[in-house]
Amino acid sequence: MKIPVITTAAAAVLSTILLSGCVKIEWRGGMTPSLNWNIEGDGNALTSSNTPAKDFRLKGIPTTTDWPDFRGPGRRGIAPEQGIDLDWKPEPATLWRKPIGRGHASIIVIGNRYYTLEQQGEFEVLICASMLDGSPIWNFRRKERWNDSMGGLGPRSTPVYSKGKIFYLSSRGILTCIKADSGKVSWEQATLDPEYDFPHWGIACSPLISGNMIIVSPGGESGAVKSYDVENGKLMWTAELKGGGTYLSPSILNLIGEKFLVVAVEGKLCGLDPTTGMTLWEHPWKIFMNNAQITQPLELSEEVFLLSAGYGKGAEAIRLKKNPNGYAKEQVWKSKDLKTKFSSPILKDGFLYGFSESTLNCLDASTGELKWRGKKYGYGRILLAKDKLLILGNTGILSIVAANPYAFEEIASHQVLSKERCWNGPALVGGYLVVRNGSGIACYDFAKL
Repeated sequence: MKIPVITTAAAAVLSTILLSGCVKIEWRGGMTPSLNWNIEGDGNALTSSNTPAKDFRLKGIPTTTDWPDFRGPGRRGIAPEQGIDLDWKPEPATLWRKPIGRGHASIIVIGNRYYTLEQQGEFEVLICASMLDGSPIWNFRRKERWNDSMGGLGPRSTPVYSKGKIFYLSSRGILTCIKADSGKVSWEQATLDPEYDFPHWGIACSPLISGNMIIVSPGGESGAVKSYDVENGKLMWTAELKGGGTYLSPSILNLIGEKFLVVAVEGKLCGLDPTTGMTLWEHPWKIFMNNAQITQPLELSEEVFLLSAGYGKGAEAIRLKKNPNGYAKEQVWKSKDLKTKFSSPILKDGFLYGFSESTLNCLDASTGELKWRGKKYGYGRILLAKDKLLILGNTGILSIVAANPYAFEEIASHQVLSKERCWNGPALVGGYLVVRNGSGIACYDFAKL
């Protein structure tokens, strides 16, 4: 069945109906302890509500549909199995809608809660809220503020979840580990050099979980990449790599049978040993606009990976080889039909789908050949859900496009947010799509009737 629109006021009525047994919906989960304390000394504070956290999923939908990281599991922009049939054509039911503070952080969803970062006055705030009705459960505030002429106000990084903890990198480079259930701080670490030179548009890289480590790559002249123990925040290694920070988030690529920690500093992309931080190979990658390395690299095969960028740069497919002297690289193809700015492309069945500036294009991943040129969607984010591309454009319009390499086909289009700028990445869990911009956040139900 479809869940009707639920406002905050109606949540109590729904609870009564559910308890009466008149509706065959099973909500799972328990009570969340009531918390209220302050952290003295630096303007940080944590608050919570008495709202019980209930599981928002319908009976039978698996909990493996969590969205724990930037761009989802594995940072690939591919939604896991939703456990329910979805229908993208009709207008979706609105589960809830709430105001939110400024910022470009994306959303993560764990069980019955979502987490994101926003700006509230002089405070940068990590919020934890209920997926049932969007009501707050707890929030952690740090007195920080980032603002620039192009990107505007608010945090850019996305938090990440692992083993009961939330990790986030603040706009001023403080890496904080917080218990996901209570909001209590476990540890925090300053990650930036004393004379750190901030990128023009601020710190946008999201921290990466790799084994027992949490890795950040803000750039810097005394170690551009650092790794910390997830349990206690102890520094595990500092990379020898140096250079100005970019906006690319670190990621793990599996190539030629090895795992590489792929990061960027100004003018180049680098493959590091994820266990030691040692630089294994480098590839020149210059983008002539405020050091704008933003979109994530992508594996195309066991030995080929893709780089892409906007501002006239385009895309390159690079083959990585190992030889007696280390690693060699060669260009497989190059194209100006995939000039991505900040929306990373998607790979499905040997074909690439991504923006070239504001136009959605499809390319053959093995040759770079343009298969079709679609509509202009502005600058936004792309997710893949089975055989559908979910495009959240910069004006708050969600468009559904078939992931079909032989023809461009738009299936539906829905205005899901206000028309102000939206650069935030959505999350898709259990048939529910959570979207936000700099003023509002909403949850929509796409379950098929």
